[in-house]
Amino acid sequence: MKQSVKPTVKRRIFELDLLRGFFICVIVLDHLQFWPSPFQYLTGQGRLWMTAAEGFFLISGLLIGYLRAYKGAKQPMKDLTKILLRRALTLYVWCVGITFIVYMLVSYLPNASSFLPAGPTSVSVTSLGTYVWSVISLRDVADWIYFLRLYAFMLIATPLLLYLIRIGKWWIGAAISIGIYGFGYSQYPGEMALQWQLLFFGAALLGWKLESILSWLRTHKEFRKYTLYSLVFLTISTMLLSYFMVHGWRYVEAPGTPLDRDTFIAARDVINPYFSNMPMEPMRMLLSFVWFGGLLSLFHLARSGLNKWLGWLLLPFGQSSLTVYCLHAVVLCFVVAYLPYEKNFWLNGLIGTVTLLLFVGLLRLKIVQKVLPR
Repeated sequence: MKQSVKPTVKRRIFELDLLRGFFICVIVLDHLQFWPSPFQYLTGQGRLWMTAAEGFFLISGLLIGYLRAYKGAKQPMKDLTKILLRRALTLYVWCVGITFIVYMLVSYLPNASSFLPAGPTSVSVTSLGTYVWSVISLRDVADWIYFLRLYAFMLIATPLLLYLIRIGKWWIGAAISIGIYGFGYSQYPGEMALQWQLLFFGAALLGWKLESILSWLRTHKEFRKYTLYSLVFLTISTMLLSYFMVHGWRYVEAPGTPLDRDTFIAARDVINPYFSNMPMEPMRMLLSFVWFGGLLSLFHLARSGLNKWLGWLLLPFGQSSLTVYCLHAVVLCFVVAYLPYEKNFWLNGLIGTVTLLLFVGLLRLKIVQKVLPR
């Protein structure tokens, strides 16, 4: 009698939801800016050689490649293009609307502090027409919602990459992306999207091949184990080095330290510029992919514990990351305007915790779920 073969059940990649939830938590805490805090050892105060912003952008590109290039391979290009352009339009509308709201709050909230995002540029406010046009043309975008601008641009360009993938010319898309990055890098301070698109489309190509990569790794268990642990080790070690090169002043200036201040400054002056995001340096671009791979590997290895202890926070944030992102740009304005800032390590940690819990509660509101993009 022929034995039936049990079909393989594809597991939802919870690591991606958990990791995206982690990235959005870090973005919220970094924009809160209440330092010192216990969270600074988790986020690096948003000043390390890579930040959650790059991670958030990478994971968005990865999922676009996975969902639209791989899973949507048989879907008509016309339908995919409509979906992507409709999504880009939605993000554009929310980007413009939230920018107007944030600029209004920055102007009228009491106790305006340096923790609030910057308002419109002086050139933009020369007249009402100039101000409105600067926002709707996306020349002026509120700092805390800037990702929506970049994401909308990426979605508009994504159909071209999908078309090149379908005709077997994916390498042309990769070459175009690298060339655009080089042009954007040479034109700094030009259009930021020209540099950041390499993160997005590089990750999109990886997302397109994600199932093939995972399938190959499953059949090469020793190599998979070596790769996972190597990526985790490389990521953690370079993160620690990055933290020291950015925040190592307390150690350097402590009595009896073997590293003198002048040597530390000289090392910083040589090393840190290679990882600048103004412009996006090639080494920072490369390290962003490494850290993303290392964090994804770490979340894979620790997924059971993370899901058990932090799933209540990271999964809702990861599955509704754009909702939290849109919310935080407005809600944080009230938080930083009305809460008195104190240089208290534990108090700031408590404020950060309560702020994250606030967003957990807001996500459960039906109006938030229905209105804001997911």
